Amino acid sequence: MRGFLALVRKELLIFRAYPLDLVNLALSPGLLVAPYLVVARLFGAGPDFQSQVAVGLLLWYWLSTLFWEVGHGISEEMEEGVLEQVLVTPTSLLAVLGAKAVGAMVTNAYISAGIVGWLFAFGIPLPLPWPAFVGVMLLTGLGLGGFCMAYAGLVLLVKRAENLGAGTQTVLGALAGMTVPPQVLPQAAWIISRVIPLSYGIEAARRLLGGERVGDPLLWLVLSGAAYGVAGWALLQRAQRRMRTAGTTGEF
Repeated sequence: MRGFLALVRKELLIFRAYPLDLVNLALSPGLLVAPYLVVARLFGAGPDFQSQVAVGLLLWYWLSTLFWEVGHGISEEMEEGVLEQVLVTPTSLLAVLGAKAVGAMVTNAYISAGIVGWLFAFGIPLPLPWPAFVGVMLLTGLGLGGFCMAYAGLVLLVKRAENLGAGTQTVLGALAGMTVPPQVLPQAAWIISRVIPLSYGIEAARRLLGGERVGDPLLWLVLSGAAYGVAGWALLQRAQRRMRTAGTTGEF
C-alpha cells in the first residue's frame, strides 16, 4: 500500500510541477464543448437536446482522460526508464496503473467541474440530481478501467499507439451515444454500443435528466466494466510476459 500511495502522490505532484496544465484543463473543455452546442443551436435543437448532448460530452471526457492517463500513460514510464525499474521490484504493474487511474479520476473531477462551468456560461440547463450524477460519473470511470488496461497492454506490445488511441476514443464516443442516443444509429452500430460501458453511463445520465430511474443501465455498466477489467488485465499480463521474453522493456 505504501508503494501504491507513493505512486499516486507522484501522479498528483505533476500538477505542482506544471501548474499551467491546470489552466489548460480548465480552458480546453470549453473549446471542445462549444462547437457541438453551437451546431445544435444552429439546427434549432431545444434545451432538452442540448442538455443530453452536454452530459454525453462530459462523460466522454472521462473516457478520453482515462485512455491517455492510464492506457497510453504506460508509455511515459517506458520512455523514462521507470517501467524497467518497476519490473525488477515487488511493485506490480497493476499498482502503477492503479495510481494512474486515481490520478486520472482526480483530474476528471477537476475537468468536469470546468465543463459544468462552461455549460452554465453557455446557458445550457442541467436539471440534474447532482449527487446521483456524480455517482454515475464515478461508476462510469471505474467501468472504463478495463478498456484502459487493454489499451495499456496494446501499448506494451506495439510501443507506439497514439494514432490508434485517438481514433479509438472518438469511435467509442460516437458509438456510445456521445451526441445522439445509440438507438437512432443503424442496428449494427447499436449492437456494438451494447458492449461499451460508456454507453450505459451516458444512458444513465440522460435518464437522470428526464427524472427516470437508472437501475438497469447502472447494472450493465458495472457488469460490463468488471468483464472488461478481467479481460484487460489478462491482456496486460500477456503483453508483459511477451515483452520480458523478447527483452523489449527498454524500447519505446
